[in-house]
Amino acid sequence: MENWIDVETFDIKKFAESLVKDCQEGVKWERRRLEWILEEERKQADHRSEAA
Repeated sequence: MENWIDVETFDIKKFAESLVKDCQEGVKWERRRLEWILEEERKQADHRSEAA
């Protein structure tokens, strides 16, 4: 199995920091998506209660 990483020039700290940044961004969007879902559910519940 070949290793495609140039060990001498690879900056592991920079790579780890980019992983952290990407993960934080993913969590932020997942939270926002869940907030949208909850908001839509609240709107539908309000419409159901008004119709009753």
